Amino acid sequence: MKRSQKLLACALALTTVISAAACGNSSGGRADTTTGANANTPAETTEAAVTTTAATTTAATNDTDAAVQDLASNTEVDKDLNPTKKIKWLCWWPIDETSAESELFKANYGVPEEGSKAYGEEFADKIFVFNQVSYGDRYDALGKLVASGDSPDMFPFEINYFPLSVYKGMFQSIDGIIDTYSDDWKGTREAMDQFMWGGKNYAPIIVEGLDSLWWYRRSVAEEAGLGDPYELYVNGEWTWDTMLEMAEKFKNSGENKYLTDGWYVQRSIVGTTGVPFVSLENGKLKSNIHDPNIERAMEVVAKFAHDAQGYGYPKNEAGWTLSYDKWAAGNILFMVDGQWVYDSNGDIDNVSKGATWDKAEDVMFVPAPRDPEADQYYQFFKTDPFMLCVGAENVEGYKAWIKCNLIASKDPDILAASREKYKRDHSWTDEQLDLLDDLKTGGAVKGIYDFRKGISVECWVDDGTSPVDKIVNEPYNNKDSVFNVLLEENEGAINTAIDLLNASVS
Repeated sequence: MKRSQKLLACALALTTVISAAACGNSSGGRADTTTGANANTPAETTEAAVTTTAATTTAATNDTDAAVQDLASNTEVDKDLNPTKKIKWLCWWPIDETSAESELFKANYGVPEEGSKAYGEEFADKIFVFNQVSYGDRYDALGKLVASGDSPDMFPFEINYFPLSVYKGMFQSIDGIIDTYSDDWKGTREAMDQFMWGGKNYAPIIVEGLDSLWWYRRSVAEEAGLGDPYELYVNGEWTWDTMLEMAEKFKNSGENKYLTDGWYVQRSIVGTTGVPFVSLENGKLKSNIHDPNIERAMEVVAKFAHDAQGYGYPKNEAGWTLSYDKWAAGNILFMVDGQWVYDSNGDIDNVSKGATWDKAEDVMFVPAPRDPEADQYYQFFKTDPFMLCVGAENVEGYKAWIKCNLIASKDPDILAASREKYKRDHSWTDEQLDLLDDLKTGGAVKGIYDFRKGISVECWVDDGTSPVDKIVNEPYNNKDSVFNVLLEENEGAINTAIDLLNASVS
């Protein structure tokens, strides 16, 4: 007899693993644009290549695990659901069909038959039809498919395009489809309240976790006489002040030594104040760009500008790419990036192959250093729910998939088996995963969300011209860029974008 979902009430609240799904754009200078500005209509789009690809052909699908499969076969999901169609998934990465949630789906509902012939026999044993799109073309492709009447069923959530993605009519509300006010969702209901738009729910949030991590090699910190940043964190000593002392020591420990590289350094420092650049409060966007806490954080950020104190690696000298080779060589102490970089074939995994140091023994991470004046230890959070696209035909399959994810995030036995599988697939250690668990909702840090990018197409682009990117990034990259001057030059565009979106739900 399968274990009833009711028996899971005492289970853990969150999964061991922060989703590595929405990993973001690491290309740096690429301009990603989506045109169209009318509310509640799909974006006008350029031609964008979409390739239907079997998930088994990618490295993201791993070996099956007997323990996970056994637990899945004995766990009941929802008898009232009867998904018969394969789920159309548009994304730049495939869903791992050996994951616990995938095994739960297959054990309870089998592999849907409908859709195999339409998309090719390579999907015969798959839950998903994987429509692969390049990262830069993702919203153009989604808008084109929605407008043509051939919508995918699911698309990954990205805070960098929310609530603009809803305003543009790409996603539909899940109200009446998924009851996110039931006890099953109480662990993340507070977070979902922050993502409501027009009084409606769109994002079924199951897992929350850090937006970015400060990755370092323990041996590099030790050789520079800095001690272990993780031990500083454990002892409550990892603060802005400690970070700046460490930056100066590391800079003086040899030639061409820098404290940080990464796309997230500046915003992660601001996040520790507890004040996002743009918040979503009571269903409306709110600009906080004049908050004195942000100004105080940007004074710290300015110390990283090249040729000032010069604590940040000069990206302009690296062609605006991240220098993982120099991080691996010990010339950069912290690489500030997402969890996915440690996974198999991630940037850290790749530079560790053939290195004189061992990835699992030497690599560790900490959250951004705590703001010594903040009342709590704040961090910018990210979340990776699956969005239901406008025009999606397979609502039943979507509901079943979300329910499988919810159960996999709570069942203690499935969590334990998934953790072991994750360690095997990606060489994570218990120490690392324990720290990830500590840095989640209800743990050592308080998560906040920043909606600065999702307020307009102009603010969303990643080519350096975005008004919000100018005020956030330029003071980190250029010693001649002054935050308050940039603020004065760009706040008009930011306020106009916020007013436009807010007016659409008033």
